[in-house]
Amino acid sequence: MKTRSFYVLLLLAFVITSCTREEEKQMEIQVENALKSIPALSTVEYVVSKIVKASDDATWYKFGDRKIIFSCKASLKAGIDLSKLVKDSIQIDVRQKSVSLVLPKAQLLSFNMKPSDISLDYEKTAITRFSFSHAERDMIMTQGEKDIKNSIAEFGILTDAEDNTKMFLETFLKQAGYTSINIRFSTF
Repeated sequence: MKTRSFYVLLLLAFVITSCTREEEKQMEIQVENALKSIPALSTVEYVVSKIVKASDDATWYKFGDRKIIFSCKASLKAGIDLSKLVKDSIQIDVRQKSVSLVLPKAQLLSFNMKPSDISLDYEKTAITRFSFSHAERDMIMTQGEKDIKNSIAEFGILTDAEDNTKMFLETFLKQAGYTSINIRFSTF
């Protein structure tokens, strides 16, 4: 009789565990779908000002020099590309009300430098030289854009994006009823 009770209890524990695992799977799918419904979560925006200078000084075959200075503003938005979320990056324990997420690293989501935010501040051209052409001006501004993009790590925008994402998702998951929340960012 005791053996039979043991088997019934064992079967009941198995049924409860499997139901709970099914609930956990459903919750993982719901959380994953909720996160993936937002393909990119932009959590920080910076507006960066940059001075771009160029000079084309006289050489042995050019007489006189040319100098030009532009000022510009660029809008940078950073956040998490949730479309890169992988299936194993969500772990949920319904009984413990805990969730663990491994998110992709923050990245620059948009870069916008409007023509209205670019101004020519200074240009000096020797009388023996031609002014900077439109193609040369575009090339100078392209270099300024590259300089801004190469300085993203120095701005701290990606770190701020990860911090803001973590705060946003923790609040979202607490409102969903989770009490233990662990959010990490992948190392690749």
